[in-house]
Amino acid sequence: MYFAYSHAPISCYFAHSSRDFVVQEIPLYAFSGSGEHRILRVRKKNLSTFELLSIIAQAFNLPTKSIGYAGLKDKHATTTQYLSLPAKSTQHFCAIFDSLAKQHDIKLLDSTLHSNKLRLGHLKGNRFFVRLKKLNPTNAKKLESTFSHIAKNGFPNFFGFQRFGINGDNYLLGLSLSKRKNAQTSPYLSLLAQLHPSFASTHAQAHQNPLFHTKRYNRAMQEFFISSYQSFLFNAWLRARVCLSAWAREFSPQELQEITRHYAAQALESTFSRDSACGLESTFETSLQNAQDTCAATLCAQFLQSLPTAALESLCAQPQSFALLEGDLCCHYPHGKLFSLESASPQECDRFSQQGFSPTGALSGQNLKAPSTLAGQLEQSFLAPIPAPSSRRYAWVWASEVEFCYKPEVAQAELHFSLPSGAYATSFLEQVLKQYLRS
Repeated sequence: MYFAYSHAPISCYFAHSSRDFVVQEIPLYAFSGSGEHRILRVRKKNLSTFELLSIIAQAFNLPTKSIGYAGLKDKHATTTQYLSLPAKSTQHFCAIFDSLAKQHDIKLLDSTLHSNKLRLGHLKGNRFFVRLKKLNPTNAKKLESTFSHIAKNGFPNFFGFQRFGINGDNYLLGLSLSKRKNAQTSPYLSLLAQLHPSFASTHAQAHQNPLFHTKRYNRAMQEFFISSYQSFLFNAWLRARVCLSAWAREFSPQELQEITRHYAAQALESTFSRDSACGLESTFETSLQNAQDTCAATLCAQFLQSLPTAALESLCAQPQSFALLEGDLCCHYPHGKLFSLESASPQECDRFSQQGFSPTGALSGQNLKAPSTLAGQLEQSFLAPIPAPSSRRYAWVWASEVEFCYKPEVAQAELHFSLPSGAYATSFLEQVLKQYLRS
């Protein structure tokens, strides 16, 4: 249910490395050339943004929080990003970066001045280069066609695996931090614990992680883990919306009524049977992935069961890849103000397909602006009380400025594309290749 399109998987090899994965930030605005903050354009390799900030803070004898940045960049990549430092602390910045370059894969590319400190999100988007290997000519043709099709028609804006840490479990620490202040949880997590008992025990043990008690586990890291938990719930909701969209495309309203009437009970039974049959052969990650898909589909089925026939007919009549719901909180694309979708009329569906706007999903937290009617009814199952500011994120995004080049002599393809701020290139690639990627 994670994949939005029905094409067959494309066989190739992706090395998440500094040679085969390159990212360049696209600034939100032109810098003024004067002001109290020095803007640095820095290229790094095999360093996370947090590691980069720590190195630069130490080199300039600054607190890390005084350094501004617009986005978090992959560790296993060559990335170019902008940083801001107090100008009064950077008198010898060229010499300092020359020294850093001898110790780390860090290079200063450019600098200027600006009146404001960079803030997270002050970013138009990112330009990506990806090299795919072990690609035969037949699969190369499929890749080129699929790459172009999904770039044009859009893809679900899932948070990438990088968001959840090396072991993929940062959200568990965020969940434990949140439950310190509020014992309530979301219906989704309650159902997931039933579908996958190991998830419940793993969550219960999260506080035993050494990071949970060390002094290095500072406020910034706490916020990072909580944001990972917010991202986990967003991805779960988006799974359900992708599932709903796929069912609406594939089945008639009458078939949907029949399928959803029996789905929940059958899903529970089949999940427990599968886990029992797999035993130790099924890894925690694989079984959890299956349980997450089943959980999202179950909640989707329960939602569809509650809809009258007229609403199901309207849903199934939508032609685009991502189904809209009455009450969706949408945002003009690629930026703009939120508005509530009064109806999923043919005119609104066409406007969405033309990239005029996109529905948004919740990053649970305080003072959340929630959707109404049908959209709110489904989203409610994926919300949780989290001690952090809430926000909303595009559910569906589009790639732009796509370029494709196949080199048959080395069986490699080179992809160039741009994505809006916050969108993950690896999530785009997963939809194109129809396979899960990991670091």
